Amino acid sequence: MAASGFRSVVESLLAEGLRVRFRAAGRSMMPTVRDGECLIVAPVRAAEVSRGDVVLGATWRRLVAHRVVGLTLDARGGRVLTLRGDGSDEADAPVDASRVLGQVVAVERDGRALSVAPTIGGRLRLARRMLAPLVAAAWARLARRPISV
Repeated sequence: MAASGFRSVVESLLAEGLRVRFRAAGRSMMPTVRDGECLIVAPVRAAEVSRGDVVLGATWRRLVAHRVVGLTLDARGGRVLTLRGDGSDEADAPVDASRVLGQVVAVERDGRALSVAPTIGGRLRLARRMLAPLVAAAWARLARRPISV
């Protein structure tokens, strides 16, 4: 099936309140989702999405299943999401919450459906990744200060 056909089928099924199951391609969500594993996506209202959820969003190019790492409001008060793959260092371009099609509720691995909810270890990795530039900048400033004796 062509990408545009797949996208329209997924959008239609989720809009009707049905879950969808499809094989993910790519490594941006490693280790949570491995290349070729099946995702189970359930319908979700934009207002129900929160930080840490893995959502299926429609970008201008394609569908992406990435984790919500930020929530902000635009000038009109609409929700804007910042998404990033668990295996990515940089976030995607901001996505309007209306572009969220569904929430990834599980990944199928070895015949079992596993939750994609953030773990404590995942949250610690996310915090470390977000704090690393600040810590590096602080160390750089300290290194430039003269030492007084």
